[in-house]
Amino acid sequence: MDHQKAMQLMAVEKYLLNELPAQLRDDFEEHYFDCPECAADLRATAAFLDATKAELKANSSSRTSQAKVTKRRFTLLWKPALVMPLLAASLLVIAYQNVVVYPRLTHQISQSSAPEVLPSISLVGGNSRGGQMPSLTVGTAQPFLLFLDIPTQDRFSTYTCSLYSPSGKLTWQVEVSSQQAKDTISIRIPAVDRMDGKYSLLVQGNLDASHPGTSIDLAHYDFALRSQN
Repeated sequence: MDHQKAMQLMAVEKYLLNELPAQLRDDFEEHYFDCPECAADLRATAAFLDATKAELKANSSSRTSQAKVTKRRFTLLWKPALVMPLLAASLLVIAYQNVVVYPRLTHQISQSSAPEVLPSISLVGGNSRGGQMPSLTVGTAQPFLLFLDIPTQDRFSTYTCSLYSPSGKLTWQVEVSSQQAKDTISIRIPAVDRMDGKYSLLVQGNLDASHPGTSIDLAHYDFALRSQN
């Protein structure tokens, strides 16, 4: 799981509320150990939830025992002893959203809407036959573009590009349609979960629905990446 997917899934909140499926939970746990931003969000949200639970518990301990009569229960719902804790919890939620959630979303929207000149690396022509390995130096928090020509064949309905880190771990995969593969494609590489060293890009062709799950290796490219502050 990368940082962008964690944000889209609201993984921090769902993780703390135990709403993530087992596989996504494992993927997120593996991700946030290496993602300072998700780790900070996790600590802040956990502290917020703990404070909310403590507030509700402190107030609930002072309530009188619930009445047995249904009408009495309904009346109690509107007493200050019950309304005030709920109001306090609501205010905490609003404060958290104003201080943490909304500024972060605003920052992300402003970044995505602003024009940006990105560094790039080209694998057009390939380097699998002994040519010089392409390399790129890029800022630690800066994304970059990867340009690639896919060796197309009529028998493939789609293509899959898989990037492997210097440690051999699968960093991400992206599917390319047969129409997109007719031209040089550009892939935006995010800045999260990135390390220095040699990366490997595997391009596979996926057969049509009559051969489900069948992929054939088409090309393999290497490039070197170095980060700078």
